Amino acid sequence: MNQDFDHCLIDIADDTVIYAPVTAVIAVVGDSSTWRRWWPDLTLKVYGDRGNMGLRWTVSGSLVGSSEIWLEPCASEISGPAATIVHYYLRAAPTRAGSEIVPRAVTNSVREQRQIHKLRERHVLAWKRTIWGLKDSLENSL
Repeated sequence: MNQDFDHCLIDIADDTVIYAPVTAVIAVVGDSSTWRRWWPDLTLKVYGDRGNMGLRWTVSGSLVGSSEIWLEPCASEISGPAATIVHYYLRAAPTRAGSEIVPRAVTNSVREQRQIHKLRERHVLAWKRTIWGLKDSLENSL
């Protein structure tokens, strides 16, 4: 089965509230050196700069596809700083050995499905560690 981008094997969506203004969050998210720390095995190229609303990237490297961070300001229910909902999306497929842009052909074998599940889980857990670290950093600096 050839991989197409209408059916990405890694499809992650996450929402996290950070009690900090959007401007503080975009200052970190918008810095390309942050991307290299957060996703060292990926190369991201901006195809949609939404200003304070976030960024959209094409992704290559160990995965090929697209990613997005959308920032949504919201009123805080507690007294204190404004809050930002960080919406994260990753839609990608693993790349073929030796390529950073060609998706790997995947069968429906139990072994390969288990490998994809572990890869997806690894990316979810890495993102959660990343966003919670950002949350701790920004909320503790206020």
